[in-house]
Amino acid sequence: MRFVKYLCIFALFPIGAAEEEVIQPETSDERTEFSLLQISERVRSNSELIQAQKLKIQSTEAQGRQASAWQNPLVSAELGRLKDTQNNNMTYDFRVTQPIYFPGKLGKQLEIYEREADILKIEGEDLAESLSLEAAYYAYAFSIAELKSSQITNRIKRMSLMRTYMRAQAYASPAKIIQRNIVSNQLIALQKTLNTAMAEAESSWQKLNIYLNQKSKVRVVTPWLADLKDLETETFIGKVLAGNRRLKARKMLIAKLEAEMSYQKRAPLPDVAVSAFYRREALENPGINQFFGGAITVPIPVLNANRAGVEAVEKKLEAARSENRFIQREVLQLARAAHAEYMQKKKLFDDFKAEQIPALERQMQFADRELKLGRIDLISYLELELKTHEALSSYYDTQLELVKVIAQMIYLMGDSAIYKGDLYVFQAN
Repeated sequence: MRFVKYLCIFALFPIGAAEEEVIQPETSDERTEFSLLQISERVRSNSELIQAQKLKIQSTEAQGRQASAWQNPLVSAELGRLKDTQNNNMTYDFRVTQPIYFPGKLGKQLEIYEREADILKIEGEDLAESLSLEAAYYAYAFSIAELKSSQITNRIKRMSLMRTYMRAQAYASPAKIIQRNIVSNQLIALQKTLNTAMAEAESSWQKLNIYLNQKSKVRVVTPWLADLKDLETETFIGKVLAGNRRLKARKMLIAKLEAEMSYQKRAPLPDVAVSAFYRREALENPGINQFFGGAITVPIPVLNANRAGVEAVEKKLEAARSENRFIQREVLQLARAAHAEYMQKKKLFDDFKAEQIPALERQMQFADRELKLGRIDLISYLELELKTHEALSSYYDTQLELVKVIAQMIYLMGDSAIYKGDLYVFQAN
């Protein structure tokens, strides 16, 4: 997954300014809950990076229109005086010149900018999907971190109640004192674990809020991923090759350079300039003279045939083709690696259902009761409590890892799996 770089801009005010203006981010459309679809829509409609990409596309399209526009006509006027032994009158000369490009040059220039705009559009779609998937990942990271915090809070409550119960016992044998100390030490370790989980939740929320831009924390609805399908490797790779936007952008870059090559080969072909003129001499003797005519100006490509310009584009084209071979291999290897990781993570969830999480909690409630009744020893209880925590943490961590790899698979598939709030889109037929 592509991770976005963020730039902090510091404004420098002139020396002697009375006050420093603090610009607060604009916040609109406040909500208390976001679904994955709403997060995706918020990213695509409000992200400044996506808006900037759209403006770049519009700028390139405008540059193409300007580059393919006709040159302005040139108008010149001359005013003089003819003075000799017989005449002393004014002369006038008017001339209009229209430069004309060699046929095909304007079309090739326009094609270059059209290909550049196409590249920017593909990169814009790629950026929108990348940011949407990144926001979805942080939504899951925030949600799971809160679940972990809640789980650890419950562990602390359980241990605190257990310590209170043990302190209330009338007889404190050496074994009971040791058990009490074990519980107290466990509480210290759990508090540190809780602080770490709360820090992870806060960090994930702040990263998610880059895209949501909310004043306070909200609830995010992150469906538990289950019932995942097996994916044939070749089927998945085929979808990657057909839809990956990086590969499409590279192909479009090669098309742009080929158009630029065609233009550079046409560059030395002569652009002509067609002129029409009128000249009037108001002579006293033998009388008024008037001249009408036209002219054509044609440069001869002798000193500059643009050979170096053609060679420069040839090298750029060769470099682009070489880079394209590497990127294609890189995308394929990343796709195979993501597919292998997905299949491995999926196996961990094949026999697990979300309903098992409450079942684990009920196991601990049963153990709480049995320990108080003295039917199990503290060491067995703590071992069960630890293993229950490890099982829950494993499920939560694997869920987040699955979200990450699925998001990467959707990103690699590009146009073959357009993400709009549904992470299951990657396995649709």
